[in-house]
Amino acid sequence: MTWVVGTPTMFGFGFGLSDIRVTLHDDSEVDCLQKIYPVGRYIAAGFAGSVYIGFAMIDELRRRANLADERLSCDPNLVARDWPQYARAIFDNSSPEDQTNRCDLMLISAHPTEHNGNPNLPRCYVHIFRSPTFKAEVIPVHTLGSIGCGSDYEPCKEVIDRFNSSNDRRMFYAQGGRTLGGMGTMIGIDLTNLLMRVQPGGISSHLHYCWVYRGKITISTNDHTQKGRWSIIPLGSENSPTSPTEGRTLSDGSVVFAMPPIATTWEELIRLLADRGSNARGCIA
Repeated sequence: MTWVVGTPTMFGFGFGLSDIRVTLHDDSEVDCLQKIYPVGRYIAAGFAGSVYIGFAMIDELRRRANLADERLSCDPNLVARDWPQYARAIFDNSSPEDQTNRCDLMLISAHPTEHNGNPNLPRCYVHIFRSPTFKAEVIPVHTLGSIGCGSDYEPCKEVIDRFNSSNDRRMFYAQGGRTLGGMGTMIGIDLTNLLMRVQPGGISSHLHYCWVYRGKITISTNDHTQKGRWSIIPLGSENSPTSPTEGRTLSDGSVVFAMPPIATTWEELIRLLADRGSNARGCIA
């Protein structure tokens, strides 16, 4: 199971995050999978549901949106318009077991030419596609969209609903826009704290953050050290935190929260789970 969250901002970037947990066919859970990836120039995608189908979706998006000519990039609205037919073909040709596990997708993008009123700030988008129809859903600016089991888990759902219904809450996060990537980091911190506190089944507290700008895509983690009630974290999307082994207590008494070994392809996931004596067949993100 999983939780993937995304929002298009007015600050010239789209932001998304995803957890790393997979549920195996025997209902055991392992924190081991990256679920959000660059798939084209200024387009990233995250998936929830069948991991096998999810990686097939990522591969197909890269074939169609990752243009070899660096002077070219796709219009995200055209990608969203055309993607459902390809997603349905992948889904319909998958095994009944994987179809039962479903597969939803989130695209986060920055438009290569459109802007939001400021010529230096591109218009950004978040589109959601839910199996089996994969009809595109457009998430409004400064609204959080989500896919995965976290969308229905009440404490997680409450955070999304509060963000989307409270202008004061959105303005609080918007203040982070003064720092490069700061708004996304603030959202990530709040969701990390929520997940660490409530420990929902099927969702990991370890997260990948993803910023999509016109010109680059940055993926980072929510690694941090905890000292009492204080979290020590890197600020903004330009930082790539590196931490010692998870759970290690440092000399100052702080405790490390660090990403475990992660699979980034279906083949890597097969090997990683095999090393643990597990099977990737039918696993769910």
